[in-house]
Amino acid sequence: MRPTIFAQSSKPGKAGVAVFRISGTQSLYALQQLLYNNPIDKIIPRYMYYQKIYDPISLELIDTAMVVYFKSPASFTGEDIVEVHTHGSIAITNMLYTALLKIEGLSCAEPGEFTRRAFLNNKLDLTSAEGLADLIEAETILQHKQAIQQMGGSLHRLFSQWRQDLLTIISLLEAYIDFPDEEVPPIILEQVQVNLEKLQYTITKYLNDNRRGELLRNGIKLAIIGAPNVGKSSLINFLTQREVAIVSNIAGTTRDIIETHLDIGGYPIILQDTAGIRLSCDDVIEQEGMNRALAAAKTADIKILMIEVRNQNIPDILINVIDNHTIIVVNKIDLINDMEHESYNNQKFIPISITEHLGLDNLLKEIESIASNISGLTEEPPITRARHRHQLEEVLIHLASCDPLGDLVLATEDIRMAIRTLSNITGNITVEEILGEIFSNFCIGK
Repeated sequence: MRPTIFAQSSKPGKAGVAVFRISGTQSLYALQQLLYNNPIDKIIPRYMYYQKIYDPISLELIDTAMVVYFKSPASFTGEDIVEVHTHGSIAITNMLYTALLKIEGLSCAEPGEFTRRAFLNNKLDLTSAEGLADLIEAETILQHKQAIQQMGGSLHRLFSQWRQDLLTIISLLEAYIDFPDEEVPPIILEQVQVNLEKLQYTITKYLNDNRRGELLRNGIKLAIIGAPNVGKSSLINFLTQREVAIVSNIAGTTRDIIETHLDIGGYPIILQDTAGIRLSCDDVIEQEGMNRALAAAKTADIKILMIEVRNQNIPDILINVIDNHTIIVVNKIDLINDMEHESYNNQKFIPISITEHLGLDNLLKEIESIASNISGLTEEPPITRARHRHQLEEVLIHLASCDPLGDLVLATEDIRMAIRTLSNITGNITVEEILGEIFSNFCIGK
């Protein structure tokens, strides 16, 4: 029997309300200890009660609180759960924490232990648990929507369907392994081969998504590159609406990569300001800054290449980093009357003036458009973790090894390995290391 656990589920620190959660067979007993002499036999599950909470040993009044009881299995963890909603002062939360430690049979929860118990009690699968973790960490609307989709079981349903397809295939073959004297009808082998190829194609196509879900979950890297003094630092300060980068007329002011996070149209953008790129430089530190700038440009998901309107020549070293996800921006257009060029390398310029706030809405729309193209939500649930991608790649390896026209025993074993690998994603496993890695990333109280 698992021990009864407790933790503060709300964020630690001063707040209007603090929520403590208790899960396990001793939950009601713990509540009885906190209520002192007040009876709990009339407490109805899912009803809130206004009660005084006491220290079970000193009988000191801790607070007046709202308490609620969730009876197993109709709870988040699938166990009996009690929640205590107190005022959120640091003194009250410390006193309640100490009081709960005094109750026999209770222990403090480990990170993610409540969600882990929900998984072990079949209240949710691993992909849904990971979706819940993403929901807690979501900072933008689109991250929230992706997490809600995954927490609702979209990935679980997709991977379970593939698993069921493999179970159907293996059942066709195993029936004949049990009766080796009977030959497998050619139509059965043909059906198995067609189904395997169809599933391989489906999974391969699914994997070729350019990491859409992972980009939305982890953030889209946007690097601002260009020659010195073209306005890169001014642009990053405008986009973040605060003084993130130092603005100066002195070439080489920015020496290292400056990163900041922002939300553009619901997309999580990791904005990178880089050192200015120039052809000749004797400063060793500035040269290192330029090397880092080029490295950032090569790994960025979106690039903004800034040019000064009075000098539209792009250094050859920067031309090599231009791709379909590069936005060429001509800055300081307030200094001239007309643009001399409208495009470069068949890519359209976006003319802007940061000081005069000209063209910046167009730039934001273009960033959002590219972000939508590379990480926008689709009807099919995306892969959100490298763990999922690695397991699916392993599934393809097993399916590629499967030859139903050869040894049936070996063929069914390849399919069985593919089924087990798919099960690793959703959690039809008992591998403690995998579970520990996933749930250790949760906060205490979740």
